[in-house]
Amino acid sequence: MPVTLEEAQIYDPYEAYVNQIIDDGFKYDQLHKKLASLPENLLDFIFSPELAEFIKDKIVAPFNLNKQQTKETAKVVLELILTDIYLGNIVSEVQGRLAIDDQKAKTIAGLIVAELFAPILEDLKKMHIEKFAKNIPLQSQQQGDDRTVDLRNNL
Repeated sequence: MPVTLEEAQIYDPYEAYVNQIIDDGFKYDQLHKKLASLPENLLDFIFSPELAEFIKDKIVAPFNLNKQQTKETAKVVLELILTDIYLGNIVSEVQGRLAIDDQKAKTIAGLIVAELFAPILEDLKKMHIEKFAKNIPLQSQQQGDDRTVDLRNNL
């Protein structure tokens, strides 16, 4: 179902993020510098109406998320695309920011990675590996923590 302009403020990742930082000129400029450095396909993805519709119809409605949880979900999606947070930590990020249980967080994270990010997943993986692989200690790469997604393997 299409998202109205009013709803975009909570469902649309860009709008939700900008509404939070609009009064901070530095953060606003930083966001737009990051957006300008993204490949065209990722920019198109961020600004496509399907993104907000997916969040509304496939995540918020089925999981009965409140307005604050909805905004946080949208911001997590944008921050993942911008590589501000690591895709491999998506479950713990969703769980902490939405204040939900582990199982619900795993399900939402799975929907975001496997369905929402499907058209851009390979590009996202490359960007995340480029940015984060050098910062991940070898020990944490070998742990079997099921809340961490190994980007080296296909999901």
